[in-house]
Amino acid sequence: MATEQLTKTLAHWERHGTVAHLRLDDAARLNALSVPLVDAALRALDEIEADETVRALVLSGAGRAFSAGGDLADVGARVASGEPWPRLDVLRRLQRLVTRLRGSRLPIVAAVSGPAYGAGWSVVLACDLVVAAGDARFCQIFVRRNLVPDLGSAWLLPRAVGTLRAKEMMLLGEEWSADAAHAVGLVNRLVATPPEAEREAMRIATRMAETTPATLAMAKDLINRGQALSFEDLLKLEEHAQALALGTPETLRAMADFLEKRGAASGVVRPST
Repeated sequence: MATEQLTKTLAHWERHGTVAHLRLDDAARLNALSVPLVDAALRALDEIEADETVRALVLSGAGRAFSAGGDLADVGARVASGEPWPRLDVLRRLQRLVTRLRGSRLPIVAAVSGPAYGAGWSVVLACDLVVAAGDARFCQIFVRRNLVPDLGSAWLLPRAVGTLRAKEMMLLGEEWSADAAHAVGLVNRLVATPPEAEREAMRIATRMAETTPATLAMAKDLINRGQALSFEDLLKLEEHAQALALGTPETLRAMADFLEKRGAASGVVRPST
């Protein structure tokens, strides 16, 4: 399938049919999350989401890492004044990446190889599905750098593995192998090599892209928002989403096809209209 390269910066993307592949590309620095890299990723996301032909997204890192975490050299230079406001500004700029990923209309598959440390792991947690190569390594390294967990990991990780396991990961700051992360449910698919991880992520994204975009977006929104809602409030949100889904031309056509096939299988002939 022909691939169209659309941008070339610290984060660039290309289109494979209805799937976009966004790659963090500061390989010399293990894709550490500097402000310039995150800004480039956000610009790429703007372009991707503006393209209505794109229905799913794969996110990966170039070179030997998904992301080594926050770029302490870049962040350190920006907060060297000692004033609190520069620190807050930098953090908020980095936070926009995880909020954009979680809030995207697109289902997002992370293809992880090498380290996904600190804020880099937070980015993975903000994706919808995770494929990991055998060399992937995950670490909530914050406490070992005298920092608290950031980019939402203190909210995302307990919901993924439970409070006790999340505390173990965050308060000890130990490295987790791809096998161990897969065993506790933080990885959906485990493959041998980085190229296989990208191929499997693309396969999964391509399958999701076959579904109506509005349905995917509403299903993702229900799952994400439902974690903060009561069961009763989720049912109300579900009512609205399902009413919209039932009214789409794609759903009506699929239901008509289903009834036609069931009628043929049972020998019942539906009257023509």
